[in-house]
Amino acid sequence: MPREGILFILIGPSGSGKNTLMKRVQPKIDDLPQLPTYTTRKIRPGEREGREHYFVSRARFKDRIVFDALIEYQQVHMGDFYGVPRRDVENALNTGRDLIADIDFLGASRVHAAYPDNTVLIFVTPSRLETLDDRIRARGDITPAELENRLARTRFEMTFAPQCHYLILNDLLEPAVEHLRQIILSERFRRRNIPMQERPLAPPTIHSAAVALLLHEDKILVPAEAGRSTLPTFPITDPDARPHEALQTALETTLGCTIKINALADQRFRFVAPHDVTLGAIPYDIYLYYTYQCTVVSSGPAKLPGWDWQPATDVQLPNALQALVVPNKYV
Repeated sequence: MPREGILFILIGPSGSGKNTLMKRVQPKIDDLPQLPTYTTRKIRPGEREGREHYFVSRARFKDRIVFDALIEYQQVHMGDFYGVPRRDVENALNTGRDLIADIDFLGASRVHAAYPDNTVLIFVTPSRLETLDDRIRARGDITPAELENRLARTRFEMTFAPQCHYLILNDLLEPAVEHLRQIILSERFRRRNIPMQERPLAPPTIHSAAVALLLHEDKILVPAEAGRSTLPTFPITDPDARPHEALQTALETTLGCTIKINALADQRFRFVAPHDVTLGAIPYDIYLYYTYQCTVVSSGPAKLPGWDWQPATDVQLPNALQALVVPNKYV
């Protein structure tokens, strides 16, 4: 018997508003309970055991692992563990019941791998990542160390967006809630061949590109014909590609020299974090640009047609990248 239930997974950095969107959309959708996940963190005000999470000790969490009761589990923020209960998901999907969940991006990818025909991945983020800092601070229950951990993790999480089916820009709450409502209804009706009164929402095309802030001595590489505010940009055609590897290959192929990407690495992930992420959207098209600070390892490339090394002080960069340019620091 085919599984008919759908698991809608909201993914995104801390402060993106995933839980707020869930709570606001549930009254607008028939029978869409939240999937509670296991966690070792303490319960927060407004939460209820068995609704958002099953709050357990580390010993009980380890028992869940031993008995294969979790589809996946991750150590996420400040040493706390989260895991997705196998029984709850199996029961829902087999009985045709839909669920909505907030799951860490690594966990979400594994759940999707286990149930590829029954999961819908929805990435949630504000259009400006600076907004996340303000939202996390506004909660009032985050320590400085946890805030730093969550913000550092954000740049890793953003690289997962192209692998999702949908992306919601959560700048204004009500439009974001309506966007999520349309996604859920469209997927329900499309998958079950039910006519929909309103026009069903089609998944967007997500375009991504890697951008190089490439420095050598006190100069920055720019495309000569593009002026002094455009950095080398290379489209990423494979949505599963690691952005930093795609960028390094493109740069070394184009310039004929060895390039080092000076980016944050983390042993939990398969990739390194970009220094900056910018987003843009038009109907049915999402654009994500991942910028990495790079340096030339060798003595530097020969002068190439179409490329120009400009003094760092002459290149007009966004404010988010200005701090990455320190003259005479790079070899």
